[in-house]
Amino acid sequence: MLQRYRFVFTPRWVLLTLAGVVVMVVCALLSQWQWGRAVQRAAANEVIETSVATVPIDETLPAGEALDADVRWTLVEAVGVYDADGEVVLRAQTNEGLNGFEIVTPLVLADGTAVLVDRGFVASENTGSVPDYPAPPAGEVAVTGRVYEYEEASGGVTEVDGHIEARRLSDDMLGPHLDYELRSAWIADVEPAEGLTALETPTFKDWQNYSYAVQWALFAALVPIGWTVLVRRERKDLDEAARDAEPAASDAEAAGPV
Repeated sequence: MLQRYRFVFTPRWVLLTLAGVVVMVVCALLSQWQWGRAVQRAAANEVIETSVATVPIDETLPAGEALDADVRWTLVEAVGVYDADGEVVLRAQTNEGLNGFEIVTPLVLADGTAVLVDRGFVASENTGSVPDYPAPPAGEVAVTGRVYEYEEASGGVTEVDGHIEARRLSDDMLGPHLDYELRSAWIADVEPAEGLTALETPTFKDWQNYSYAVQWALFAALVPIGWTVLVRRERKDLDEAARDAEPAASDAEAAGPV
């Protein structure tokens, strides 16, 4: 039996087999990565759906400490005073299908550090300029917000009409423009003032990643199946070629020497 399939050890088939192994490994790794993403997204959805109680910001985002992944998307309460002079307008944002701006104001806490609070969204009036929006309240306020991770730095930071404008809520970009240490994440006010719209509650399509994971696993499984089909087809072609050669050889023998 093995003698019939010795051709798989020829250079051409060895290279084909190695290529198949590489493709199978890559598909398996991609499946594993997509599954991990799906698990992460499912966990994030669960946190968002089950977070109903607020926790003091000093317990979830302590000053001087990095963001703990477990507190992302949870609800926190922060008490402090808004710094209107440090207000940031985020350009080119979308919310509930509308284009517009997000208004972010530093909330200075009792220890002198601050947390950036996304006070809400204001729709664009298609004029290119920032529409009027409510100023932050004066004096000490208590804000209930959802914890968001800072975004990657992208674009520039400019100062326009007395406020900062940017496209990304990045501490690396905005930190140098503010006079205080920022906490390790920003929060979105879940009950914004009249004239501002709360950010839509984030939701992640974990089912998509599960679907992709299954697809990549199927692709990996198809590789050995395809290899087997090709081997059997090659064996069939060799057998047919051998049978075709037999009558020609018999005819040559029957004709004898010329």
